[in-house]
Amino acid sequence: MSKSERLKALLETGYFPEELPPPFTTADFAKYRRTIGSAWSGLENYPNYPRTNPERFSIPKVTNWRRELAVVNPIAQYHVAKIVADNWQQISSHLDTRGFGVEKLVIKQNEIRAVPTPDFRFVSLRHSEISALHNHALVADISRFYGTLYTHAIAWALHTKAWAKANLNNSAVYDACLGARLDKAIRKGQDNQTIGIPVGPDTSRVIAEIVAVSIDAHVQAKLSISSDSIVRNVDDWYIGFDNVGQAEEAVAVLAAAARDYELEIHPEKTRVLNAASEVQPIWPTVLRQNPISRYFVDQARTIDHYFALAFHHAAENKSQNVLRFAVNLLSSVDILKQNWPQFETYLLKAARANGTAIPMVVHLLALYNAQGFPVGKERIAKFIKDTIAKSGPSAAHYEIAWVLFLAKMLRITLPADWVVPVTRLESSVCALVLLDLRQMGLLDGRIDVSLWTQAMTAKGLESNLWLVVYEADLKGWLPSPGQGFVQAHPYFSVLRQRRISFYDQARRLRNVRKSKPRKPSDSFLQYIAAHRAPEEQEDDGFEPLDFPGNFYGNF
Repeated sequence: MSKSERLKALLETGYFPEELPPPFTTADFAKYRRTIGSAWSGLENYPNYPRTNPERFSIPKVTNWRRELAVVNPIAQYHVAKIVADNWQQISSHLDTRGFGVEKLVIKQNEIRAVPTPDFRFVSLRHSEISALHNHALVADISRFYGTLYTHAIAWALHTKAWAKANLNNSAVYDACLGARLDKAIRKGQDNQTIGIPVGPDTSRVIAEIVAVSIDAHVQAKLSISSDSIVRNVDDWYIGFDNVGQAEEAVAVLAAAARDYELEIHPEKTRVLNAASEVQPIWPTVLRQNPISRYFVDQARTIDHYFALAFHHAAENKSQNVLRFAVNLLSSVDILKQNWPQFETYLLKAARANGTAIPMVVHLLALYNAQGFPVGKERIAKFIKDTIAKSGPSAAHYEIAWVLFLAKMLRITLPADWVVPVTRLESSVCALVLLDLRQMGLLDGRIDVSLWTQAMTAKGLESNLWLVVYEADLKGWLPSPGQGFVQAHPYFSVLRQRRISFYDQARRLRNVRKSKPRKPSDSFLQYIAAHRAPEEQEDDGFEPLDFPGNFYGNF
């Protein structure tokens, strides 16, 4: 891939968090990357582009904890992505020669993500192999890896801490190094904050891996572990040992290696276990082996049975996302119209029980509605109302954005008083979906948009509300105190001139029945091929995963 192709991938499918509803897209931004880069590089005082703030987008985890994703300002994200794309050979060399990562990090075109997500089947295989070699295993991870990563540590990882400290005051040398340039570019996207990197962009996956492989090198220097006995998935280490004492000593080594980069291992998630007795959870197999029947005589009974199993195993495995997995498996099921009310009941129950299941529930409801099924819009409307009322005070952006998108897909009109909690959120994502509903005539009554209107200024384009400020001006969805502020902004005016949009009203969900199942990663296939006899390589025997990794698109 060329530098420009890598940049395109990072800006097109590696920019916005994949957890956003489908209308949010960066395709235009990637398409005009050369024009944008050329125009920006010709500006006065460039490359001293302005500091910006990202938008925070809160998503649920399977436990009661939440995670904050970042919707980074395009000024900042363009420059981070360009540094990564232009210097990929140096970065790749660093990643290739050191580290215990489960698979090689690559940038790909025309994929769901520019940097593919980890292949958990491969992770599971490596854990099992290590358990077969050793009696004990150390399981450890970094506490809030992305959230606490010190940006200056990027230079330490790429160039060694000793070199960075020795050259810190020699600006001609230090400022020109790749680590320092990445450090500065990331800080520019979070108002110069040095603690943490944004969660969401694929460039952060690259940054995290740069630091993680350097931690690996410190561990290897102290412990001299065989590559067969250790594997790391992002910031999760699994290391095999022959006795408990060795494993407990390794905890101190790993902790010291992490501290060298201003990181801490998670005390509650770091443990030594009996590897030989460790078993994988059975609920995925149970759910796969108890599918919903496609035949009328059995379907109603198997619907009840399937969801009974799903809710039972969810209650028994509270730390694992059973319900999301169970709902995702339903993308390949053909429900009969006679059984739709029963099926819909369970979908809504699952969505209420586990917020992470909402996107696939939205997809299934929209899919069957498009096929003329008797979708219960009245009770779905109540689900939307209840979700907003529950999620608004805690700023649960993910749940709110997706149920608003559900209203859009099913063309459900929402009373204005139901969405009052949304109008109080500093969330461009929720704001734009709500404004889209208003534009479509799906809001009954007037809503207060003053919180977002006040941000419609040049400063607002550099604030955490940059997305609604730019997009609402482009589409004419919000009034502006000062006309032409986008056109007058040296950076956003370049986007405005080409009508680059980050919210496509026509972009919907695609039918996952027609999507290709997720295949094992290239690294997994290469690993298997390298560890099998030649006569075994004619038939790989792998079945593709039976749930989608992403379901954005159109139908």
